[in-house]
Amino acid sequence: MFNNSKLTSLALVALMLLSVVAMGAGTAAAQTTTLTGDGTDEVTGFAANSSNDIAHSISADGTDFTTDGTTTLVMNVSYDGETYAVTEEDVDSGTSASQTVNISNGELSDLPGDATESTNVTVTAWGEDADGNVTTAATEFFVDFTFANTYSATTVDDTSAETEEFDPGFFNLNTFSLGIFGDDPDETPDLHTYDQTVGIDGSNTSVTVNDATTNGSDAFDNAIDEDRESGDLIYGAAAAADGSPVLAFYDEADTDIVDAENDTYAVYDSSSGVWTFEAGEEFDGQTQMDVFVSSQSYTSDDLDYSSAELGDLFLEQADLGFMDLRSEFGSYETVMSFSVMDLSPLAAGSVSLAGLFVIPAGRRRLGA
Repeated sequence: MFNNSKLTSLALVALMLLSVVAMGAGTAAAQTTTLTGDGTDEVTGFAANSSNDIAHSISADGTDFTTDGTTTLVMNVSYDGETYAVTEEDVDSGTSASQTVNISNGELSDLPGDATESTNVTVTAWGEDADGNVTTAATEFFVDFTFANTYSATTVDDTSAETEEFDPGFFNLNTFSLGIFGDDPDETPDLHTYDQTVGIDGSNTSVTVNDATTNGSDAFDNAIDEDRESGDLIYGAAAAADGSPVLAFYDEADTDIVDAENDTYAVYDSSSGVWTFEAGEEFDGQTQMDVFVSSQSYTSDDLDYSSAELGDLFLEQADLGFMDLRSEFGSYETVMSFSVMDLSPLAAGSVSLAGLFVIPAGRRRLGA
């Protein structure tokens, strides 16, 4: 006969087992795509997932690897003349005539491609001896990487980005201000602007913007307040989708500010310098998105965003208050212009200054 204590213990064990089963059912199984090298290979649903691999068997030219002197097996993946991933593996057994080598899909996170479309890469595999001499004839073949509908990626380099070294000029006011009127010009970041059109599958797609420029990551790191914390909004750099500014977050989105399912927004990964754009409901049915990032503030004259756009972004969507924005953008005049009301009568003297402060008080503290 079972007492209540034993029944309770059995019930807890049963619940734990059910939880384990449920977790296993909800976890996607790792996948390995074995490449034959005959030119018909395809990797489907590619999303740079580190759990998935590509694999290829490299054969010895002689009877076995000892016979031809092979000690190391090499495989790389290239596209448009650039190498995106390479692996080197020691030969497990000299008496073997072949060995399979693997590359994680996560190592191909820089590989550019559009959602649901294919990027045709070149895979090359060969063997080397201890001195680095090629010992097995290199095999080269093409593989289609068909991107998942949830994933697109673009890589920006020095040829596709607009970069500009900061040059304050001799008569720049900051030269004489010693920081009174602005930042020390020696600490002003270089200007980096990326503008790329990427294929998407409506609002299903996340777009990754990889930075392969010489000093793009430094430019953005310098532009973004070093005291940002994960989930904080970014003000010193700007992001836009299809020409409209969007909220940008540091390391991860704050879901108290944006609806992850329906809003379009950007996230900057401070560890890698990668930008990710999440397509919101306004992209339903669309097949491409123009993604834009700049190491300048949203209020920069070069970006030319309207006060109404910035008001909708920071006052309406982010629900921020005047003083919070004043501390971030540094100018009363700039923040006052964010108001979505028409301020043109002010020029004629028909609007009082008091009317400019009918702006909702901030209800959340910004990261500083």
